[in-house]
Amino acid sequence: MDSTSSDAGKEDDDESSSSSTTSGSEATSPKRSELDDFREQWQKELKKEQHVASAATVAPAGGNVEDGKDSIEQQARLLFQQGSELERSGKVFEAMRLYRRATQLVPDIEFRVYDKKHAKATTAVAEVDGLMERMLEANIDEDEENLEGVDLGLRFQTLMARSGKLFERASGDRKLIVTSAHFSDLPMEVILYILRWVVSNDLDLKSLERFASVCRGFYLLARDPEIWRHACMRIWGVNLGVLKGTPFSSWREMYINRPRILFHGCYISRTSYLRSGENSFQDQFYRPIQLVEYYRYFRFFADGKVLMMTTADEPQQCVVRLKHRVPTQNEILRGHYRLHDDIVIVVIQRNRPSAAGQMQRPGRKARDIEPEYGQQTFLMELQIVSTGKRPFSQLHWKQYTMVQQRNNQEKTTQFELTTTKYPPLYFSRVKSYHQESEGPLK
Repeated sequence: MDSTSSDAGKEDDDESSSSSTTSGSEATSPKRSELDDFREQWQKELKKEQHVASAATVAPAGGNVEDGKDSIEQQARLLFQQGSELERSGKVFEAMRLYRRATQLVPDIEFRVYDKKHAKATTAVAEVDGLMERMLEANIDEDEENLEGVDLGLRFQTLMARSGKLFERASGDRKLIVTSAHFSDLPMEVILYILRWVVSNDLDLKSLERFASVCRGFYLLARDPEIWRHACMRIWGVNLGVLKGTPFSSWREMYINRPRILFHGCYISRTSYLRSGENSFQDQFYRPIQLVEYYRYFRFFADGKVLMMTTADEPQQCVVRLKHRVPTQNEILRGHYRLHDDIVIVVIQRNRPSAAGQMQRPGRKARDIEPEYGQQTFLMELQIVSTGKRPFSQLHWKQYTMVQQRNNQEKTTQFELTTTKYPPLYFSRVKSYHQESEGPLK
């Protein structure tokens, strides 16, 4: 040990003499060359390597061998981490030099660094387990807890405040190299804007509820009050009022409990009645009875438009025709509607031109031919009725009036609303109506 220390002292003296010589040369020479800078850098690196080697062979004075091993392992770990940073930045050759020096100190330094990181991950898992134990002690067991009448939003916020994160990733993803971003990496504003596209301007709130059933974070995002406030404004408009003056505690509760129209399907009614036919000339005692059966369809949109169609075709064939706001078939009538409490006021116009009015000879002045049936305006009042398991699933007839203008005369006809000719309309969901989103909720 004395010889080694004396050799190290000689080398230090040599380096000091060389440095003094160099400094003297720098004082005499007006400008340092690049070779001098390289020599000085090389001597510093050589000195550092010699100190590391001496620390590896000689135990520190006043300490034991285990302390020396710990210091050597710390130096090797530091060199390995520096090499990792250099390799991550693209400097591979400099990283290989540090890796080589680290393995000279501790041959299995790579495995030791990995074991230490794995121990940190295990500690984090243990902390989560401790959090779950504290939740169990606080009677927050998800399997045994009775969630009836419990505010899940407040409960989830409490749980996430304890865990400190909004989204939970799968435990198996820790060992995978992920090249794409997780959904939780997006800003909160971007996620809420995506939800506006999910709801869309057709108010597909059913998809939003399915989104909320994924996890706790999605549940809280789907309860954003601004989304539900815009949905209520799109339905009731100026009649929305202020939330404070209503019996509802939130905009979502207003949307769920206040009478409204459903948009993700059609209201359908089937009418069937018996009608006497013409008597036979051969047998005067034979009186035929005809069974008349047809369907009436209503499709409502969130922007106040409505489509109505009366036909004998089955619903499987007709619901596809009502998918678009501007249909091409003449048998589909278009109109507008307004909500007044639980009453839907519908106004539909029909102006069907005659066949003679469409055929005009070229060169002749077109005459204003009145339509075959004139201009017909249908005024309807329907009441929104809820059943036990399906809210707002029925529309009951309250008033049905037709105003016909023909030959500058106006004729008003009010139909008698019997249950046989005008049965209630039942709501039927159509999944194809909300497969595409035309625009975000505004």
